Amino acid sequence: MRVPFSWLKAYLPELESPEVLEERLAGLGFETDRMERVFALPEGVVFARVLEATPIPGTALKRLVLDAGRVVEVVSGAENARAGIGVALALPGTEVGGVRIGERVLQGVRSFGMALSPKELGVGEYGGGLLEFPPGELPPGTPLAEAWPEEMVLDLEVTPNRPDALGLLGLAYDLHALGYALELPQVALATEEVPLPFGLQVEDPVGAPRFTLAYAFGLRVGPSPLWLQHRLFAAGMRPISNVVDVTNYAMLELAQPMHAFDLRFLGEGIRVRRARPGERLRTLDGVERELHPEDLVIAGYRGEESFPLGLAGVMGGAESEVREDTEAIALEVALFDPVSIRKTARRHGLRTEASHRFERGVDPLGQIPAQRRALALLQALAGARVASRILEAGTPKPPEPIPFRPEYANRLLGTAYPEGEQLALLRRLGCRVEGEGPYRVTPPSRRVDLRLEEDLVEEVARLMGYETIPLALPAFFPAPDNRGVEGPYRAERRLRELLAGMGFQEVYTYSFSDPKEAEVFRLPPPPLRLHNPLSPERAALRTHLFPGLLKVLKENLALDRPERALLFEVGRVYGVREGRVEEKTHLAGLLFGEGLGLPHGEKLGGFPLLKGLLETLAARLGLKLRVEAHPYPFLHPGISGKVWLEGGEVGFLGQLHPEVGRALELPPVWLFELSLPLPEKAFRFQDPSRYPLALRDLAVVVPEEVPYGAVEAVVRQAAGPYLESLRLFDLYQGPPLQEGQKSLAFHLRFRHPAGTLTDEEVDAFLEGVVSALRARGWSIRG
Repeated sequence: MRVPFSWLKAYLPELESPEVLEERLAGLGFETDRMERVFALPEGVVFARVLEATPIPGTALKRLVLDAGRVVEVVSGAENARAGIGVALALPGTEVGGVRIGERVLQGVRSFGMALSPKELGVGEYGGGLLEFPPGELPPGTPLAEAWPEEMVLDLEVTPNRPDALGLLGLAYDLHALGYALELPQVALATEEVPLPFGLQVEDPVGAPRFTLAYAFGLRVGPSPLWLQHRLFAAGMRPISNVVDVTNYAMLELAQPMHAFDLRFLGEGIRVRRARPGERLRTLDGVERELHPEDLVIAGYRGEESFPLGLAGVMGGAESEVREDTEAIALEVALFDPVSIRKTARRHGLRTEASHRFERGVDPLGQIPAQRRALALLQALAGARVASRILEAGTPKPPEPIPFRPEYANRLLGTAYPEGEQLALLRRLGCRVEGEGPYRVTPPSRRVDLRLEEDLVEEVARLMGYETIPLALPAFFPAPDNRGVEGPYRAERRLRELLAGMGFQEVYTYSFSDPKEAEVFRLPPPPLRLHNPLSPERAALRTHLFPGLLKVLKENLALDRPERALLFEVGRVYGVREGRVEEKTHLAGLLFGEGLGLPHGEKLGGFPLLKGLLETLAARLGLKLRVEAHPYPFLHPGISGKVWLEGGEVGFLGQLHPEVGRALELPPVWLFELSLPLPEKAFRFQDPSRYPLALRDLAVVVPEEVPYGAVEAVVRQAAGPYLESLRLFDLYQGPPLQEGQKSLAFHLRFRHPAGTLTDEEVDAFLEGVVSALRARGWSIRG
């Protein structure tokens, strides 16, 4: 939102400077994207009045006779060049837009300078016609820079919860709460008791819960005065005419859009309804649009017949727009359903100042004040006569009182703000404060974001200044039923830290998925689908995490070719169980590429590496992990298994099925996915032994098909209670071993917690291990 400093200062005379304003607004939560200095007009541009405008035969040009302090002639090709208007005239020798204006002869006419468009003058983007002023606005020949001063404009970022701040008065109220004196514009409106020449019918009170219609007649349509055009241009809007400009000016001031309809095209009145199939409307941008049955339209009517005049809350129609010869209007100021306006604007690809404000919500009680403000301006600037009666449909709902406890605000913020100071801030904000502890605070209707006591607490913090909140965290004593609720979050954080420490990289993927991908990944169709998805690729809720990891890998491989990738994600998955929606948390991981380097130039990768990483994760959590062969449709038939932790099934581990990999154009990939929370074991602390350890190495020869886990189990069971650790350090196959056999070499560490083990005791433990291995038919390698 563009905020001209001089315009805001008209409401707040004590504002020091644009730089101070930027600082104050930042403290209130409104960040300034940039500050811009505009309207540096050249000295050689003067105000001139067009006395005559004569077409030059055989051309599209006109000969203009101007009063610029003396009578001069210029040639112009602008369509709106005509007698009786004021223009900006660049005298010969003036540099405009990098071009020096000279005196020259065009079509036999000596052109003394150049009449300028807004774009040529550098005040706006419009270059299709002359910049028009009322003819008596200034004495002819007055340098335009004297009446059109330079301006500083702040481009603000307004958060969606503050639609009132899309009007300059909304910002002024906030600054007033900080202590600046506020001068509201005076509304001097004279009305007449005249019958209204139109009626009002609202067929859709849901789409238009509040609709008002006023009557203004006797209008003299023409250019707006300089001060009004100056403010509109600075705010980023192009002046059109005094009537249209008043509606835009009031919208920028009050954050309440409005629209003026030429009375000649209304028929018997206004009817607010949904569009009918096949209806079309040419909007003010010149585009003819086919209307959708869900579009809310402003229609004129004659008897039962009605015809669209505009898209409600988005854009008016070209047929009923205000023209140069318009003498009477119906002024619409309404409250529309934000969802309806947002859908209509999106369907037609229209993003307007009006739709932007209606989508966020306008003051539900602001329609009549906005009518009076706009009508008073029309009376002052266009000579309008105004009917005293305003048609109204819908009953506005005033804001409800909110209980407020200053001591609760201090407890929530960790502050010690005085009670009286808190209440004074809320009153300066426009709130009505009643009662005595707890107080009842009724917010102003423009503040549609204030609904809860916590909202008022936030206002206190915002207006007191966030910098006044102590840095020390307040004491927090959880209620008994809240104790331990942070446990799952801490467990997930612990998992993330462990995986990151093991070399995994965390990714975040969308919870929404493409239902068609289920067939590619060999998964059942997702049971939960969105009724109104943003796109077909985001039409269902995911049932697994690993498809998202595979898509992340595919996207990164398309950009670069990393040697390896270790990815993981902790996220929600969704399903249906016994007719009820089920939401669960999963942990998924992915391994791609080269393995880890081992001694003798070997590398460990693929399934053994990923299984080893999972075992390490389990060990650091104090858990025992086991993998049991089991087929899954999306995993390789020979490299696929269930994952068990502490005797409970928690997920799967394996290689991506080659056919799925080919469909995704991926190289071999290994992955796992586990359900959270993982089992927990009670933490036990054991004082480390102060006695020395005893080391022994042992190599056992077993058939190739014997799994490592079976050998490890025999060794651990037979080694006795003083085996501190067991580690495999070598796997060998080849001569002198027979074909079909393998050698597993172990490091065994023995230690007694209360004494030093003798060699005889350790040898006895090792002999027990050897006996147990030989009893299974396995041999010891010397």
